[in-house]
Amino acid sequence: MSGFEEFDNYQAKFEKASIGRRIVASVIDFIIYYFVCVFLALVLDNSSESIFSFHLEGFSALVAFLIGFFLWPVSEGIWGQTIGKRFMDIKVVSKDYTDVNMGQAFGRFVLGFIDCSFISGIIATIINKDNQRIGDMAAGTFVINSKYKE
Repeated sequence: MSGFEEFDNYQAKFEKASIGRRIVASVIDFIIYYFVCVFLALVLDNSSESIFSFHLEGFSALVAFLIGFFLWPVSEGIWGQTIGKRFMDIKVVSKDYTDVNMGQAFGRFVLGFIDCSFISGIIATIINKDNQRIGDMAAGTFVINSKYKE
């Protein structure tokens, strides 16, 4: 078996993650981050009247930012997954199906704001044959099912 045939067989083991799985993973991540922020507001700022009404200032805002930064680009850069992606059994990989690097993960994160703000990420994912959002296209990544076919 040649090297190209091995690579083709390796690629065939992975399926691109569905849009639904990606959305559920994102919702899980946002829920986790939201409750972390509520906890920070309750414990550090004493500024929460309820879980729907709070604000973060100073140190607690910095901690929330650092946790969010770890939750998204850092965890994807290290493990290829956020908590939500891990729960949904999906993973971010480079176009050659190798692990993403920190630069790719950071690029996906930054462009994720554009994807979410203008709904363009969902539209791009729907019309793209590889289910890539704008951040994926720019970073040269895919999101795949982390459990591969035998």
